[in-house]
Amino acid sequence: MNRLLVLLVVLLAFGLRVAMLDHQSFWNDEGNSARIAERSPRLIVEGAAGDIHPPGYYLLLAGWRAVAGHSEFALRFVSVAASTLAAAVIAALGQRLFSAAAGLLAALLAAVSAFQVYYAQEARMYALLALLATLSLLLTVDVLRHLEKKGIQSARALIAGYVLVNA
Repeated sequence: MNRLLVLLVVLLAFGLRVAMLDHQSFWNDEGNSARIAERSPRLIVEGAAGDIHPPGYYLLLAGWRAVAGHSEFALRFVSVAASTLAAAVIAALGQRLFSAAAGLLAALLAAVSAFQVYYAQEARMYALLALLATLSLLLTVDVLRHLEKKGIQSARALIAGYVLVNA
């Protein structure tokens, strides 16, 4: 039953994030994201060297743009997906740290958070940051619990995942 409730909360998160996604045109920073994503991967990495933002989001956006197109809806959808996944990861984190009910409540709060919805509807890296930060916390908990029970040898895959998420 709890998995079904978590799924319903994640679907709620998705619905709130995708509703009226292309209602407004890009604002300045989103336009910058769209223009950067038009570049080749080499130029994206070179351009990021002089920017405060690392190139990962722009590379992801460029790859998504090649598949989904360059409409406002398509480019913002990367953030929708990241923010929706963050709600699911928050449910898992709450369950690991406290209980299934706490995880469900945490996911519900994330699903309806005005900040989460707002940044999920922007073609910027903020929703991806929320997802990666949440994944980092979840992996930290999992690595520490795994190390305590089974030792470092069996925790290698989790540690590799942690390093990848944080890179």
